[in-house]
Amino acid sequence: MRKQPEDKNPGEGRLEEAEHFLAPPPPSKGKIIGVDCHPDSFTAAVLEGQTPHEARQLCCRADMTLEELLEWAQRECSAQDLFLLEAGSNSFEVHGHLLALGRRAVVLESAHVGKHAKSYADNDKSAAARIARVYLAGNAPCVWVPDAETRQRRELLHAYGKAVEDCTAATNSLKSYLNQFTVRLGQRKCTVKKTQRWILAQREWSELQLRLLEDHFANCEFHAERRKELCRLISREVAKDRLMLGCMKLLGIGVINAFALVAIIGDVRRFEHAGKLVAYVGLNPGQRESGRGKRVKLGVGNRGRGDLRRYLIQGAQAVLRYGRGSKLSAWGWKLFARKGSRNVAVAAVARKLLVQVWYLLSGKAPEAVDSENQLRTKLGKLTVNLGKSLRREMELPATIAGCIQHFRDQLNPIQKTTTA
Repeated sequence: MRKQPEDKNPGEGRLEEAEHFLAPPPPSKGKIIGVDCHPDSFTAAVLEGQTPHEARQLCCRADMTLEELLEWAQRECSAQDLFLLEAGSNSFEVHGHLLALGRRAVVLESAHVGKHAKSYADNDKSAAARIARVYLAGNAPCVWVPDAETRQRRELLHAYGKAVEDCTAATNSLKSYLNQFTVRLGQRKCTVKKTQRWILAQREWSELQLRLLEDHFANCEFHAERRKELCRLISREVAKDRLMLGCMKLLGIGVINAFALVAIIGDVRRFEHAGKLVAYVGLNPGQRESGRGKRVKLGVGNRGRGDLRRYLIQGAQAVLRYGRGSKLSAWGWKLFARKGSRNVAVAAVARKLLVQVWYLLSGKAPEAVDSENQLRTKLGKLTVNLGKSLRREMELPATIAGCIQHFRDQLNPIQKTTTA
């Protein structure tokens, strides 16, 4: 593949290139407020000072509700104060409320703060003060706080991933139950009525065994229907977002992958170049060096966004399996032949694919695009996933061919922008 003009070897990014943000410097006139967040209680420790040694704790407010915390922040804190929260389940929500009050707030990376939490005694008050002191120690990385729409999309993606796991677990549970009776499903789908009738006809089942089988069937059907419904919601989001539709132009990127890319990456402008995004996902090879004799090359994984990395690996597998006529696929197979490892080739193709995603989301023209026929096939699957009722609700064309052409027309503005 021809090298992009601004691509400075993004696949060889080092570990320190991983996306992170340093917290702003301590306020010269304001106070520093560490907040320990729990689902139903909040503790705030107020400190002043510029370094951990000169920091002095002024007060500590413990066991507050969210309403009490916000009321206290509005009454006794100023816009010059800096609120510090540790990344957690509700930290983004609290961060949004504080910003709405006109207060400054940042969310610190939980792994960095957690390194300092090992002590023989710990409670909410010491945790709140520890958050502030870790920040004052310097080099405290902050996490990017997504906007409300991105957070909702991530919640939907998480629910879909959990539904896939539950669906697989229900199917495996039925197969495990049938194995003891030497009944194997093979390629049959357990949610199909024909398969269920076939299972019942394999042997004489007792009344209790029939009840257990009915429970297995109902469990599989429930999780399969839940997965299908969440897939419809994802398809609706993709159909409404031109960037997600644009991602489907890329090799190996389908409906779910396109949704996951935009939902997890969010605002691509926070990555200066493609290498930053590659490191954020964890698709850059790592290395460890010590002196002259120890140089260890590490593979990808065990860092970065593992959820997005899995979707990209699936896309790379599809590129190698079905995209044999593309330059990216040919490059991947040549790498496979040279290295002798399919996993290395798949990870390298996923890295190349992610670079193409960065170019597309940044408004530049990608190269690893699917053929017109393949793109229309993807758009056809998107149309089928929506279903008639949802297409009618979204005021889309009644026919599948009409919907495909409608989505294809939506991509034209993106194509004109990227080629400009």
